[in-house]
Amino acid sequence: GTLTANKPEVVGVEMQDGTISEADLISLAAAADRRSAHPLAKAVVNYAARMKIDVPEPEQYQQLQARGVKATVSGRAVLVGNASLLRESGVPLSDAIENGGQTPVHVAIDGRFAGVIFIADTLRPGAREALARLRATGVKRIVMLTGDNEATARTIAKELGVDEVRADLMPQDKVAAIAELQRQGHRVAMVGDGINDAPALARADVGIAMGSGGTQAALEAADIALMKDDLTKIVSARAIARRAYRTIQENLFVGVGVVHVLGITAALMGWIGPIEAAMLHLGPDILVFLNSAKLLRIRIRDV
Repeated sequence: GTLTANKPEVVGVEMQDGTISEADLISLAAAADRRSAHPLAKAVVNYAARMKIDVPEPEQYQQLQARGVKATVSGRAVLVGNASLLRESGVPLSDAIENGGQTPVHVAIDGRFAGVIFIADTLRPGAREALARLRATGVKRIVMLTGDNEATARTIAKELGVDEVRADLMPQDKVAAIAELQRQGHRVAMVGDGINDAPALARADVGIAMGSGGTQAALEAADIALMKDDLTKIVSARAIARRAYRTIQENLFVGVGVVHVLGITAALMGWIGPIEAAMLHLGPDILVFLNSAKLLRIRIRDV
């Protein structure tokens, strides 16, 4: 959702259990997912609606952080999530199924691996250009931290030109990754939108939340919230911050430091009297005001 358009759709279903039909698989998976706010869960539910498949209400429901959901639907135990969820629940599973850059959502029914629902999302418009512009401003290293599977993450990273990929991460793994980068001497800015990103946003030197598409937890944990889900706004925010910081340095050095040093020196040398000193004392305030007023000329869309 940070680097993609956050509009995932089901693009395929691969059956693993011949005793259940594809329609029943989708029905049970969508029933388990219908209470979840996760974008992948919504994609499954929307697909069931599009295919006009009946979706019952689950009798029991539990969302497992960074894993998926566990539910009881029509008396059947249903697991919907990543491969780790099924393995941790004791469901026999071969190697994780991968399909290009698509995200596999694994489904188990009554303890048996039933099938995989493949979900795909498109890259967020302007994401590649935004990362390139960040590099141009001096960002040295771009790392993708994701709970998605390795194959999907690497496909997206390759398209965007990301330096490093760390996949299959739990929320605490993202925090550990940021802490590791900080120990290496890096100042880290974290960009995220989901509830799983909130701890990492809080741990980073600067946390940036995607505004309109971000969860409340992410918005509260971040230092900066983008009003629009547009990665180029990060470039703008960085440029404005650097310009403002440079202006503060100029004000301190010239408006306060130089003028005050010259005024004190002139007073000690007897070149000016109390009246002249009082007038000179107003000089830094005027200089600081005029220098800071330059920031008003910045057109945000152009920085």
